[in-house]
Amino acid sequence: MRGGISLGRPFGVPLWLSPSWFLFAALIVWIFAPVVQLRVPGAASYVVAFGYAVMLLVSVLLHEVAHALAAKWSGMRVTGIVLNVWGGFTSHEGRTGPGRSLLIAVVGPVVNAVIALAAWQLGGVVRDQPGGGGVLGLLLGALMLSNALLAVFNLLPGLPLDGGHALEAVVWKVRGDRLAGTVVAGWVGRVLAVVVFAAGLLGPRLLGWQTSLTDVVWAALVGALLWQGASEALRFASQQRRVPALSARELQRPAIGVNARATVEEVVRSARAAIDAGATAGSTRDLEVVLVTDDGHPVAVVDTTALRQVPQERRTSLGAGATARALPPRSWLPEDLSGEQLLQAVQVRPGEHVVVDRTGRVRGLLHTGDVIAAVTAR
Repeated sequence: MRGGISLGRPFGVPLWLSPSWFLFAALIVWIFAPVVQLRVPGAASYVVAFGYAVMLLVSVLLHEVAHALAAKWSGMRVTGIVLNVWGGFTSHEGRTGPGRSLLIAVVGPVVNAVIALAAWQLGGVVRDQPGGGGVLGLLLGALMLSNALLAVFNLLPGLPLDGGHALEAVVWKVRGDRLAGTVVAGWVGRVLAVVVFAAGLLGPRLLGWQTSLTDVVWAALVGALLWQGASEALRFASQQRRVPALSARELQRPAIGVNARATVEEVVRSARAAIDAGATAGSTRDLEVVLVTDDGHPVAVVDTTALRQVPQERRTSLGAGATARALPPRSWLPEDLSGEQLLQAVQVRPGEHVVVDRTGRVRGLLHTGDVIAAVTAR
């Protein structure tokens, strides 16, 4: 969320302005300044055009603040708002139901619609004044049009747009399965990406206008952004489908527990005995050794590479702890842990986790990377 300019904490939510926004502002000035020059000649036209970019920034900010407040009202933790070249996004954590998820999705576009309506009403008053409102009338008209477009575009029913999240919530309510809604809204988002690109490429020709390079580039960029966001949503849904099947018992690497006061030679003998007893089908390289206290609490994992490098003549006198890496306190998990609980456990404390049975006996060693790989594998 960081890496930009901090704009404070409205409503307790960290707000950041990404440096990429200035690229958006420069583009707005480049496009809008020639229009302003019809009424304001000279360098002042660029100042007015930049002012319009700031007005758009405020519109996007109000859009995102609406999302943030709705999320907080729904009991979610809002971690920040970022304003960038593509507009902005609000990051939040927690769980909610389809009804409140729908509310969180639609409040942003509703705010843009309200801004458009207010700009239209105020613009009508200004235009009735002598001179047709001048620069203020021009800015209000542009603000009305841009916010109306933002409201309509964001309500298109495909991810990653707000309308896509609304569609996701509706399907979730009907099917009782949020991921089903994600898949539907993700595929609609991909269709929208193709439609947006085709509209930018072919739309002007169908209307008898000349297609400009700017139109094509914008259509390609927006289409690519929609396609990427929709694809990420589909990938997320696919990964989440795998979470219930996660199992510490299935993902653990075989391991044995050896008293932390054991020597290197005693560790080697214990490992060989475990292999002979069928603890693993491989060699001592395939078996992890966990050092445990007298009361059975895991405290370290033996580094097998370091263990093999100990000279034969020192193995009977050197403690196994000299070849081990320490474990954080209470870094063990029950072997029946599975699904979302297992994923959360390894995300909260990444690294190695000792897997124990109900009696506290060491059964295996679980690596966070193995759990993540089981979820993200294609």
